[in-house]
Amino acid sequence: MSQDTLDTIAPFVESVRAFCRWAEGDLLPGDAQMTAARRHLARLYAQALDLPQRDCDWGDEARKVSHEAWSAMFKRFGALPVNYYAESANPLDIAGGDTMIGDLADDLADIWRDLKHGLNLLDGGEADAALFHWREHFIIHWGSHAASALNVLQYWEQRQPRTWA
Repeated sequence: MSQDTLDTIAPFVESVRAFCRWAEGDLLPGDAQMTAARRHLARLYAQALDLPQRDCDWGDEARKVSHEAWSAMFKRFGALPVNYYAESANPLDIAGGDTMIGDLADDLADIWRDLKHGLNLLDGGEADAALFHWREHFIIHWGSHAASALNVLQYWEQRQPRTWA
């Protein structure tokens, strides 16, 4: 990967590191945790839209995040004030087709797993594989989880009591 590409993705990489530090760190009180999740996801989503395309392989499979690590993250995010939410199975179906049940803990744990895997690749010297992983998984997986989670987090924020100073 060229230095120009590394410079281009540096803000995204820092956002990934910040998200992972937050996800793996001490729990904030519930409301603060929701606000932090919203800020991290909004930043990551916006930055992922500009990730350059990279033709590469999937990288070293040994750098994947274990199911046990994902389960621990899922349990951690299960402590948030919101867990399950309603979501359209097909948001382009204006007639209001099937409704699914989403899970904010699953969304955040899946996002963490995809981002952490890319970070493991990057830190292991596989920058091209990391970029490929982040961009492809944004398109096929974590981007949908992030969009759903942002919708829920925004809805939750709108319903919080306001204090006017």
